[in-house]
Amino acid sequence: MVQAAFVRVTSRGTSHTGYASFAKTFTALIHTCGLGQTVAFALAKDHTDYVEDLAAVLNAGGHPEVSCSESLHRQAREETWTGYLRLSRDAIHAASWLKRYVEAVVGEGE
Repeated sequence: MVQAAFVRVTSRGTSHTGYASFAKTFTALIHTCGLGQTVAFALAKDHTDYVEDLAAVLNAGGHPEVSCSESLHRQAREETWTGYLRLSRDAIHAASWLKRYVEAVVGEGE
């Protein structure tokens, strides 16, 4: 997950402040609303680039069924309860790595 997050964030550069802002709040949204609603919200608000990166990190972290934003959205909706809990836990972990690298690349204050 660490390497995949690093590659995804550094390939975006420092010009994506909307991406950075969303990355910094994503884990809190999962804790508050759940993974399914958070992914649906992100896609509705056109944060597809972030969800694509999250899906790539989850894929690298042992979720081969998650290959893109749509498959992540589908898995969050259709997974069994235990599978949903595992996917949610791993999504928080993946989002935390994305957040760390965003803070390192873009900066904490932006």
